[in-house]
Amino acid sequence: MDDFDLGGDAAPRDMERTGNNRMELCLRDPSQCDDGGVDFSIDDVVNLGIVDREEVAETPASSDGQPVRNTDPLPSVDLEVLFDSNSSDIRPDQMGQLLELANILRGGEFSSYKLIFMGHTDAKGSAEYNEWLSQQRARSVADFVAAAADVPRSRLQAVGLGFQKLADPVNPYSEKNRRVQLVLLPSKG
Repeated sequence: MDDFDLGGDAAPRDMERTGNNRMELCLRDPSQCDDGGVDFSIDDVVNLGIVDREEVAETPASSDGQPVRNTDPLPSVDLEVLFDSNSSDIRPDQMGQLLELANILRGGEFSSYKLIFMGHTDAKGSAEYNEWLSQQRARSVADFVAAAADVPRSRLQAVGLGFQKLADPVNPYSEKNRRVQLVLLPSKG
């Protein structure tokens, strides 16, 4: 599936006006996208142990000197990359959207971000297996996009979340839950 819906009728009009595609609109302005995925904030990626607080741009302190919680959604997009059952190999019919993403990431606009590829699964199978499989799928997508976009490995991270953050929690076995999500994290410095 090379195409995906990111928010109804507004996205195509925006694409015509700006010349940008839906994926790029989501990465530039998360409020433009309502793709049914799970939003992540800086606090979320730190609290889940995906990154250390020191790896992200500094969070301002409040008047009492305590860090301000940052719960604003990070730029992200759920990639509907389909995988064969029990496989982390990217299918040939899925490469079009990943090449599109690589073209977007080649632009200098996103060079100050760390790219976090988060693999997700549905709830079939054990938690341990799903965490491993989601990690392998995230790694496959990250490796492909890094090579296609010529992104330094130091800017990439792949992590598997298994079925911890379902896109469709009402239907935990839905194929909608089997996805790789790209989150852009502002780099420190």
